[in-house]
Amino acid sequence: MERLPAVAGYFYPENKNELANLIQKVFESEIGAAGKIDQDFPTTINGVVCPHAGIIFSGAVASWAYAVLSLTDPIDTFIIIGPNHRGLGRRASLSSAESWITPLGKVEVDQEAVNFLISASSIFSIDDRAHQYEHSCEIQIPFLQYFIPFSFKICPISLLDQTFEAAKEMSQAIIKLSQKKKIVIIASTDFTHYESDTVAREKDLICIDNIIRLDGEEFFHCIHRNQISICGPGGVGTLIEFQKNRHSSRGNLLCYATSGDINGQYDQVVGYAAIAFPQ
Repeated sequence: MERLPAVAGYFYPENKNELANLIQKVFESEIGAAGKIDQDFPTTINGVVCPHAGIIFSGAVASWAYAVLSLTDPIDTFIIIGPNHRGLGRRASLSSAESWITPLGKVEVDQEAVNFLISASSIFSIDDRAHQYEHSCEIQIPFLQYFIPFSFKICPISLLDQTFEAAKEMSQAIIKLSQKKKIVIIASTDFTHYESDTVAREKDLICIDNIIRLDGEEFFHCIHRNQISICGPGGVGTLIEFQKNRHSSRGNLLCYATSGDINGQYDQVVGYAAIAFPQ
C-alpha cells in the first residue's frame, strides 16, 4: 500500500519541477540556508526541529535543518514526529503504508522500525486514519528527497498525545531502536500562532532556550505558563529526552523567523524555528 500525498497543490506544488524549484528558491532566499552553514558544524546529528507550514512560508527556515542533515553521515531511518491536527487516530499513530509518495517520488517506510516501536511500547499503534489528511509529517518528505544524498527510509508518527509523559515514553522506545539502526528524529512543529510578531518572538525565544538547554520539563511548563501555541511539543519533547538519554550536546538554533518576514504582515504571525541536535 502507498500513502498518497494529502496536501500537494496546497502546502506545496503538485508538479515535480515546480516543487523542486520552490525548494531551491527558498533555500537560496535571504532567510534560507544556502551558503550559510558553518563548515565546522558537526556531521553527526541526532535530530532536528523543523516547521511544517506551506513551503512558501516556512520552507526557508526548514532548509536550514535539511542543509545540515545533508552533510551528516548516512542515516538508515528518519523518525518523523508530527502533531495530529485533525484528532483522527490514536495516541501515537504509525503508518501501515509500504511507501509514501510525493511529486518528487517514492520513499520507503521502514517496516522493521514500525514493528519494533509497536513491540517496544504500548503508546504506539498502526492507524492510517491519523495520516490520511495530516500534513505535519508529509511536508518534511520533499525536503528529505531534495536534500539527502544517500538512500534512507522513513518512520512517520502522527502524535495526538502531546504530553511530556508521552514524550518520555516514546523516547525510551526510540532509544532502543537507535541501538539497532542509525536514526535521526525530525520533530515537526510550528511555534506561536496568530499573535503579533513582537509577542511571537518573545514567547518563542523563551521556549527555544529551554529546547536548546534540553530542559524538557521546563519546556512544557513554559508552554502552559506563557500560553504558547506551539503545535508539536510532544515531538520536540521526545527529541529532547532522546538527546539527554544519549548524553549528547545541547541543541543549536539554526534559524528563527515568522510568517511576517515572508509576507510583510506582522500583526498576526506564525513562528518557525530550525534547531539541530548534534551527537
